[in-house]
Amino acid sequence: MLKNIKSVLVICFKSAIIFIMFLILTTNFLQAQDTLPKKVDKPVYNTFNSGVFMENVTYLCNSAKTIENVINHRFGKISDGSKMGWGIYSPSNIRFGMNYSILDNLQIGIGFTKFYKQFDGNIKYNFIQQTRSGKIPVAVTYYGNFVFDGRETSAFNNPDFKEAHRFSYFHEILISRKFCESFNLQIAPMLTYFNLVETSSYNVLSTTDTLPDPVRKNLNFGLSVLGKVNINSTWGFLFEYDYNFTKLIKETDTYKNPKANVSIGIEKATAAHSFQIFLTTAADLTNQRNMVYNQNQFIGKGDSEHYFNTDVMIGFNLTRIF
Repeated sequence: MLKNIKSVLVICFKSAIIFIMFLILTTNFLQAQDTLPKKVDKPVYNTFNSGVFMENVTYLCNSAKTIENVINHRFGKISDGSKMGWGIYSPSNIRFGMNYSILDNLQIGIGFTKFYKQFDGNIKYNFIQQTRSGKIPVAVTYYGNFVFDGRETSAFNNPDFKEAHRFSYFHEILISRKFCESFNLQIAPMLTYFNLVETSSYNVLSTTDTLPDPVRKNLNFGLSVLGKVNINSTWGFLFEYDYNFTKLIKETDTYKNPKANVSIGIEKATAAHSFQIFLTTAADLTNQRNMVYNQNQFIGKGDSEHYFNTDVMIGFNLTRIF
């Protein structure tokens, strides 16, 4: 009897030891599981290859302490005909710019534009990034600039002119989404404000402008839609459409409502470069002037009677990051 009791005690003791060891191993395993790094939901990449996009900008900010040099160039209208090399020999517009990334999501920049002797300063801040899991479906970025018009005072044709009238401002919220490896889209509500707008009473060239001041609104609202279709890892097809919803107080022979900006082109991109060549209706190289003053049409009769019945121009953008 005593032998049987000892046997039972030995079995219970061994079982207890095994159970205790099991608890220790299980506890260590669970603690190890808790200390494993959690999977990070990273942002998508290569939605756009550059922060510059034909006549607009994209949501993209370069990494911190990166310098980006930008050259924007627009030839004359194709409708200028063969004698002007379909716009290549016509008066052209060019802008030199430089952007600097203070943080991975904060960028500032400056630029100088030939037409109207313009100087601009700009800022871009990316505050929402699209994630690979789709938990955050879009990237959202703010972009804004100011432009200083450096022309002679007489060019403004206003007896009440002040130096503050040289300034105009542009703001937009860039909402971008990478749908797949082949297609990316961005929509951006736009707002622009000019400190000084044209007034019909000071125009001596037209006898039909009899409206009281002003004829154009200082504040304008619009929408930009642009997209990229990736052909392969380095080539892409680009398209853009910008529309100003704000109309003039009244159209006259001299003052016309703005036309939509339309651009189509291709891009060749590497890790440090982006080269875009395209057809566009926007001759100016600052967002606010393109939005408010464009009178060119992509399809329709141009200003001349030459071979190409359109107002489009050949343009290119070149960016290089350091």
